[in-house]
Amino acid sequence: MDGSVYEEIDALTRVLDVHSLRILAAIDQHGSISAAARALGYSQPTITQHVQRLEAKLGTSLVARSARSARLTPVGTLLAQHAPRIDASLTAAATELARALGHRAGMVRFAASADSVSAIVAPTMRQLVDAVAGVEPSVLEVDSDTSALELVRTGRADIALTTSFRASGIRRAAPRHRGMRSHFLFAEELVALVPAAIDSQLTPDSDGRIDPVALVEQPWVRGSGTSSDIIAAMIERAELDADSIVTQPAAAAALVANGLATAFVTETTLASLALPPGLVVHRLAPSFVCRTSAVTLVEAAAIPAVAAALRLLATRNPVVEFDSAISFRRRNANHRARFHAAFPAPPIAPTSEENIIMPFPSASRLAKAGAVATASALLLAACASSPTESTATTGVDTGADIDSITVAMPGSLSNLYVGQESGILNYYIASIAQEGLVSIDAQGAIQPGLAESWEQTDDVTYVYELRDDAVFQDGTPVTAEDVVFSLEQARDETSSPGLSYYLSNVDTVEQTGDSEVTVTLTAPDAAFAGNMSTGGAAFITSKAFWEANDGNVGTPDALLLGSGPYEVTEFAPDSHVTFERVDTWWGELPTVKEIVINFVPDESTRLLAAQAGDVDVAFNVPLAQSQQWEGLDTMRVDYVNDLSYVGLYFNTAVAPFDDPKVREAFAHAVDREAYVDKLLRGHGEAATAIMTPESLGKVYDADEARDVLSEIPQWDFDLEAAKAALADSTVPEGFEVDLLSPNTGPQLGTAAQALAQNLAEVGITVNVREVPIEEWLASLDVSSDYGVNFMWYFSTLGDPAEVPSYLIGTDNPAAYDNAEIVDLLAQAGAESDPAARIDLLVQAESLQAEDAINIPLWWGQSATAFANDLGMNDYSSFAFISSWPTQLYRAG
Repeated sequence: MDGSVYEEIDALTRVLDVHSLRILAAIDQHGSISAAARALGYSQPTITQHVQRLEAKLGTSLVARSARSARLTPVGTLLAQHAPRIDASLTAAATELARALGHRAGMVRFAASADSVSAIVAPTMRQLVDAVAGVEPSVLEVDSDTSALELVRTGRADIALTTSFRASGIRRAAPRHRGMRSHFLFAEELVALVPAAIDSQLTPDSDGRIDPVALVEQPWVRGSGTSSDIIAAMIERAELDADSIVTQPAAAAALVANGLATAFVTETTLASLALPPGLVVHRLAPSFVCRTSAVTLVEAAAIPAVAAALRLLATRNPVVEFDSAISFRRRNANHRARFHAAFPAPPIAPTSEENIIMPFPSASRLAKAGAVATASALLLAACASSPTESTATTGVDTGADIDSITVAMPGSLSNLYVGQESGILNYYIASIAQEGLVSIDAQGAIQPGLAESWEQTDDVTYVYELRDDAVFQDGTPVTAEDVVFSLEQARDETSSPGLSYYLSNVDTVEQTGDSEVTVTLTAPDAAFAGNMSTGGAAFITSKAFWEANDGNVGTPDALLLGSGPYEVTEFAPDSHVTFERVDTWWGELPTVKEIVINFVPDESTRLLAAQAGDVDVAFNVPLAQSQQWEGLDTMRVDYVNDLSYVGLYFNTAVAPFDDPKVREAFAHAVDREAYVDKLLRGHGEAATAIMTPESLGKVYDADEARDVLSEIPQWDFDLEAAKAALADSTVPEGFEVDLLSPNTGPQLGTAAQALAQNLAEVGITVNVREVPIEEWLASLDVSSDYGVNFMWYFSTLGDPAEVPSYLIGTDNPAAYDNAEIVDLLAQAGAESDPAARIDLLVQAESLQAEDAINIPLWWGQSATAFANDLGMNDYSSFAFISSWPTQLYRAG
């Protein structure tokens, strides 16, 4: 581009201003100059003169006028299209400037319906005010999604809350709003409120669902208090002309309770009602789903206060539990809970250094890396030095006591009880103080815990004999009653939402002897035995302690009480937790007397603390910084396969990913070897399956496991094959799609850019969007409109069926329905022979691989940094899910 072209562009830039663009956008929207003037608060002559001056400067016509209307010319339309984005960018810049100058943090303007205001926006605004000092949220109530979107499009609101209903099984394409970006938040089901008087006449299916056609004899309530839009669709499907009554939610429930009608409401609406007696709640078959999204201008999402609001909105994933009449389980709630604290995002917009509790005496923070690089980052990564292991060696165990160690955790915890907050790091911390009935050793094998012995007396019955020397840290004995109580709390969705999923197959937990506890399942489950450890769902505490604190345990005022070798002595949420060694444990006294765990989400702060000698153990050393950590004279970095899986998956309910040929094109564009060699610097392994080699460890050694998994059908990296597949698909000319990557996993973002570059050669445009982890987790919902997404999953127990059951089993995030696979997974759950079980799982994975539903990318490694004078016995994939400090020793 020569200098004259640059001069021309510079001249045009000087002519344009945001005011002119706003005027053109208003004319485009309202269809006349007079209407645009009224909308902007100007007189018609003023608008006319402004447009004429701009046309004269540009030397081209922008508006085509007629007697009663005006429309933009192609050039005018081009400029108007840029108006909202430029307006949002200026707002973002002004907001940042205001913060830099010490003024207000910014405004966040919501546009939403009355229902959304009460259920979603109001609590989010409260959280936002608490999280971001100086922010000024406001809300405009609207009567439709169209009105909300219009407010955002014209710059009068920042975030529009929209809802849409969809029946299950309906294929869909991702919606696109010009100049705007949709952020999926959550989906919930529509439920029926049925008069109890007619409930006995209904015939629910095996899942307790009813067909709305069965209610045709009842008047159906309509109105603002019910889900009217979808009722119309159901009436059309049932080919009936039902009566309707306009009402509000509470009035609708009253009508139903008095036997006068049937009503349909969302889960959130139902949760807000005080249900009167005389009605019954039923799920529907087919299910009807209400999807809630937040829509912003593209650039507005970068405004700090708006970004903070979007993060908070994305955490509002309702897992609503009601009485025995209905219970909704979200299959991906387990994934959300386990993942949340594995690689947490930094705190939302801290406003001053004085308000940040610094766990280390660091004088400053280093700047974090910028935006995720493009696909050329793989080439840059390849230029880096090859993977290096720590040059420091671990000395022999001197047997000396260790007064104190300091551990740097890459995240923040607000509650220590895993049942309430169940991220991976919560497991690492709780297992220091609490025990399960069994424990998991370094090879993943089950060993005695609080139970000195156990047996499986039949396919569904497990009997545990408690050791007689087990004592809680307050000196009281561990009793069978305590164990039964703890497990009952763990399986309760209200007390322990983070654990109940793992015990959903439990029928009864009973004390069957003075020191004997019997657990009975509803169906055989080969993976259940491991769930009785602290890597699963068994965190045994004192019934008396729980009841004395009304169940509010794991807080600064009511710490954890367990039977392990360390007790919690201090907990400051989002800051630190301290443990001290006790002499009440039944096992051998550990060498470490005190453990101080600091929560340090910022990677650079952790590295600075290590450089200053303030860290003895650092979890999850980021691979991007691994060379810097390896270069420390006082520490070593040890790598281990971490039972994590990274892959792509396709939502088959979203067009065009219901087409196998489209999925095949993506599969052939994946270069997994390059990702591992160049992106991960060799600290990982190209995956051939969803299962990891370590999960097969009960039957096969590492090499044998890899051979078994390599038998699963593979899609080779072949761009010519990808082009051929796309040519044979329903979209041979290509298409455009968004791919989200979590901001806590930069390696995923770089892999996404590399994939996008390959697919561009094929004819597919992939827009890679790095988003907060909260939004990425929300996008995993099967009801989202993302056709392709990353799957990033961490397992604690390493059971071979855990991840496949989630990804290809019933209600999987791909909306993939394969009865043969479901049957194979059920057989694997009941199979007691580990080798036969693995064979069934390989068969299931092979079927999904042939359909190209999940495309494995890599099996991950984690890096842990240890002080050179600190050793650890049996460092492995399973090292940190039992009482790991007992394995530490002073090296000499």
